Amino acid sequence: MDRAPDRVTLLTLFARQVAVGARRTALRYRSGGIWRGRSWNDWRSRSRRVAAWLCEHGVGVGDRVAILAETSIEWVEIDLGVLCAGAVSVPIYPTLLPDTIGEILRDSGAKVLVASDPVPLGKLFDPRTGPLPDLERVVSIAKVSRLDRPDAAGRLDVALADVVQDGLPAHTYEDVLLAHPRDEELEERHAAVGPDSLAAIHYTSGTDGLPKGVMLTHDNFVYETERVARDIEVGPRDEQLLFLPLAHIVAKLTVMLQLRVGFVTSFAKLDQAAEDCAEVRPTFIVGVPRVYEKIQEAIQRRPQERGDVEQRVFEWALGVGREVSALQQAGREPGRVLEVQRRAADRMVFSRVHERLGGRLRFMLSGAAPLARETAELFHALGLLVLEGYGLTESTGASTLNLPDAYRFGTVGRPVSGVEVTLAEDGEILLRGRSITPGYWNDPEATALAFTEDGRFRTGDVGELDADGYLRITDRKKDLIITAGGKNIAPQRVELRLCQSPLIERAVVLGDRRKFPVALLVVNARQIEATAKQHALRGDLTALLRHPKIGALLASEVERVNEGLASFERVKRFELVQGDLSVAEGTLTPTGKIKRDAVARRYADLVDTLYEGVTADLGDIS
Repeated sequence: MDRAPDRVTLLTLFARQVAVGARRTALRYRSGGIWRGRSWNDWRSRSRRVAAWLCEHGVGVGDRVAILAETSIEWVEIDLGVLCAGAVSVPIYPTLLPDTIGEILRDSGAKVLVASDPVPLGKLFDPRTGPLPDLERVVSIAKVSRLDRPDAAGRLDVALADVVQDGLPAHTYEDVLLAHPRDEELEERHAAVGPDSLAAIHYTSGTDGLPKGVMLTHDNFVYETERVARDIEVGPRDEQLLFLPLAHIVAKLTVMLQLRVGFVTSFAKLDQAAEDCAEVRPTFIVGVPRVYEKIQEAIQRRPQERGDVEQRVFEWALGVGREVSALQQAGREPGRVLEVQRRAADRMVFSRVHERLGGRLRFMLSGAAPLARETAELFHALGLLVLEGYGLTESTGASTLNLPDAYRFGTVGRPVSGVEVTLAEDGEILLRGRSITPGYWNDPEATALAFTEDGRFRTGDVGELDADGYLRITDRKKDLIITAGGKNIAPQRVELRLCQSPLIERAVVLGDRRKFPVALLVVNARQIEATAKQHALRGDLTALLRHPKIGALLASEVERVNEGLASFERVKRFELVQGDLSVAEGTLTPTGKIKRDAVARRYADLVDTLYEGVTADLGDIS
C-alpha cells in the first residue's frame, strides 16, 4: 500500500491554492437574487477568523466541532475554520430527528455546535433528548440573533439564547467573524496536524439505523482527492454546482477535491438547482440518482405538454441519439447519414436541453444509490454523460468510477487508481487502500468486525466484476431476501426496474421468509394526475388511486417488470402507500436509502394483508 507523504494535509492543499492565486474566485453564492463571488483569500481570511474564535473559546487540537446545517458557503468556511484550528468537524444532517442528533453530539463529544437556524435547536435541547455534557457553546449561522418568524410555540422574535437551556452560551456567525486571527497560534496548530490526524467524523446510520462515527484522516482525503482528480481530469477552469448536503461524503469530497484542484464551487438549493444550473453554467455536477430521475422526467414532460408535433420530433431525435449512443458505447463512430441526422437532432432538440442545464456540462456524477441504466442511456442519447460511481463514507467517497473516456452503463465503473477491489466468496465487495477509514469513533468492536484478517474493509455490499474490471452492485448483504423456499432475491434490482415506470415514485420489495415477494409502491402524483386527465378520469389523488383504470395501469407496470424476472423474483401482489417514505418517520436514511426492516415494521399490517388467502399451490415461485 502507498505510504502517506510527509506532512501533506488538507491545510497544505488549502495553502497551496491561496499561494497560486489568492484573488481567484473560489466560491459563488446567490444573495439578493445576484450571484456573488468570494476569492480564495476571502475564504482563507474568514476561515481563519472562525479558527481564531474556536481557539479563544477553548477548542483544542483534536476537539470536535459539529456542523448542523444545509449546504451553503458558510458551511465550507466553518469546516475549513475547524481544520485551521486543528480540530475535527462532525457534519450532521439537518433532517435527522433531535434524539439522533443528540446521540451524535454525545458520542462525538462535540464542544461546539454550529447550526443553520436557532429555532430547531429548541427540540434538540428538550430534556427528553438527554443531556449533552460535552457541549459548551452553540453558534447560529442565521444572520441576526433575533428572528422575524414564529417558533414552534408561535412566539415572534425568538432570541437564540431563548432556545438553549441551562444558560449555554449562544453566539451568531456574525459574532464569530469578528474574531482577530491569532497567526502565531494558528501556525502552531497547523504544525501539530499531520496526515494521520483526524479531519472529520461522518456519522452513517446505514440501513440498521444505528449511527456510527466514521473516522476520516487528513491523508484519507488527500489521497482520495489526488486519485479522483487524476482519474476524472478536472482542473482549475472547472466549476461545480453543489446542492447535495455537505454531511454526505460525496458532497464533502467534492469540496476537498476543490482544495486539490482549484476549481470554483457554486452553491445552490436543491429545489432550485435546475434554475441555478442554467445561470451558473457549471462544467460538472454531482447528484444522487433521484436528482437525475427528476431531470429526466422534466425533459420528457416538456414535449408532451407542447403537443403532438413537438412530441414526435422529440421521439425522433431521441431515437437518433440512441443509435449514436449504442455505437459510441461499442467504441464506434456514426456513419455519414446518421451523423447528419444527429446534427439535425442536436439543433432541434438536444441543444435546447443542454442550454437549460447551462450549456457547459462536461459530465455529471452520480452516487449514493443505484442509477438505472435506462436513465444513464437516455441522457447519453441526448448528448449528456452521467458517470456512476460507488463508494462509502468509510472509503472517503468514490472507490470505483466510470470515467469520461471509459464508462459502461449499468456498472459503477472500475476501481479508482490506488484502491484494491476484491470479492469475498459470498460476493461481498472488499476494499483496501489509503482512502479507507482507520475505523469507527469510540467503537473498537465495530472496527474489528469491519475488516478482514488481511486488512480489507467489508462493505456489506454484494457485487460482481466483469472481464474488464467493471463493478456491478447486485445488493446489500443485509437486504437480500430469502424466500420460504430458500431462493435469494436482490430487492434493489427489482425496485430499480419498478421505479422506471413514470407512475411509480418509489418501490419497496419485501418477502423475507415468505412464499413470494410483494411490493409497497409510492406513486408519482403528478404523473397519475396527468394520466387520469388523458383518460378523462376525475377526482382528487385519493379517489384516482381507487379507480379501477389506474389500478389496472399500475398492475400492468408491475407485470411489465415481472416479465424480465425469474419466476421466484416476480412481485405477486402490491399495495399503495400514501405519501412518501421519509427520514423523519425512520424509513429512509439521510442519504435516501430504504431502511427495509423499518418499512416492514411500519407497514406490517398492510404487508400481512398481501399474503391473506395464499394457498400452498403457488407454482414455482418458492
